[in-house]
Amino acid sequence: MKRLLLLLAVFSVTSPSYAQSAKLDSGSDSQPAPRRPAVYVMPNALANPGSSEGQQVVVDSTHNGKEPQVAMIYQELQHRKECQGFSENMIKEKADYFLLLQHGGGRGNRWAVSDKSGSVIASGQTMTLGNSVKDACVAMAKNWQDTSAGQH
Repeated sequence: MKRLLLLLAVFSVTSPSYAQSAKLDSGSDSQPAPRRPAVYVMPNALANPGSSEGQQVVVDSTHNGKEPQVAMIYQELQHRKECQGFSENMIKEKADYFLLLQHGGGRGNRWAVSDKSGSVIASGQTMTLGNSVKDACVAMAKNWQDTSAGQH
């Protein structure tokens, strides 16, 4: 029994929750990191929000039978320096921004970004997926800075 109590005492002192609470109680003056806005990559577009019953028409973002490259877009979001201020999120209810990217075949890519209220804040067209993601991140960063400045 004494051995069990000793193990519990050692575990409670070395557990991560204890270490975290000790850091919180230490009274350090460090500021918490600013919240990074979350980006959700839309696999398709919604058109005509529909009636009050909530019906929606889905516009498929595939091209010539190809699937949208959602995973590649998330990869670009993680690796582009212009996107480092954002966190990628696959739960749309947690998103601050929504990125839609449609492949135009040999004509490049079209992209649009909306805020969480659904207002389109920017759109554009580039020849490569990476440049579309970069341009979208630049637009989101400007919008985040503008709206954050307006809240102070």
